[in-house]
Amino acid sequence: MMKKVALITGVSKGLGKSLAEKFRSEGFYISGVSRSQPDTDIDLFIKADITDQTERDKVIRQTAERFGRIDILINNAGIGLYERWEGSDMDDIRKLFDLNLFSVIDLTKKAVPYLKETKGTVINVSSVAGKLYMPYMGAYCSSKYAINAFSDSLRAELKPYGIHVLNLIVGRIKTGFSKRAMGSKKPPETPYGGSPERFAEVTYKAYLKKKREIWYPHWYRYLIILAKIFPDTFDRISLKKWG
Repeated sequence: MMKKVALITGVSKGLGKSLAEKFRSEGFYISGVSRSQPDTDIDLFIKADITDQTERDKVIRQTAERFGRIDILINNAGIGLYERWEGSDMDDIRKLFDLNLFSVIDLTKKAVPYLKETKGTVINVSSVAGKLYMPYMGAYCSSKYAINAFSDSLRAELKPYGIHVLNLIVGRIKTGFSKRAMGSKKPPETPYGGSPERFAEVTYKAYLKKKREIWYPHWYRYLIILAKIFPDTFDRISLKKWG
C-alpha cells in the first residue's frame, strides 16, 4: 500500500511541529510548510509565506511533484492579535485575516482536486475563540468564527466526494503562541493548558474516527456553557483578568 501524505502548514514550531511528528510516526510522509526551517525530521520542507498566492501555488505543486498525492491537508498556521478594536491597526487586521482565513480557504481549494482522488481529509486548526468571544481578542475571534463556518459548510459540500473535514477547537496550549501575537495587550495566564504532544495524539485519533469536531483541552466546553448562562458575569470577569 502506498504511504499517505500529510501536508501541514506552520510546521516549524508548536502545534504544527507536534502534528508532523505524530503523523510521521504513524507512517505518513510529511510535506511541511513554514517560513523557517523546522528542527524536526520531515520528508519535504517547503519554505513559503502562505499569505502569498504564488507561494500557495508552489506548496501544492511541489507536494504533488514529490509525492504524487495528498491525503491530508492540515491548516495549522495562524497568528494572534491582542488589542482593543478601537486601537487595532487595520494593517494588522488584514495580516491576521490573510493568514488565519484567506490563505486557509485558498490552500484548501487548491488541494481539493488531490483530496478527491484519495478521498482524503481536511483538518482545520480553529480555536475556542471561534466559539466564545473575548475582549481584546475581537479580530482573532472573528477570524476563528469564520474558520468554524468554513469547516462546517465545506464538510457538507465535500461529503459526496468522500472527503472528510475535521475542525479542531483549541484552547491554551503551551506553544509560545501568545508571545508571537500582534498587538499591545498581554493575555492573562490560563491555568491547565494542554501539551502539544497530547494535542497531536488526540487529533490523530479523531482523524481515524472521522470526527467532525474535537475540543482540546476538553474542559473549555464547560467554560462556553457558563459564559452563555451568565454573560454579564463572564464579561466582568474577562475585563478584570485583562486588566
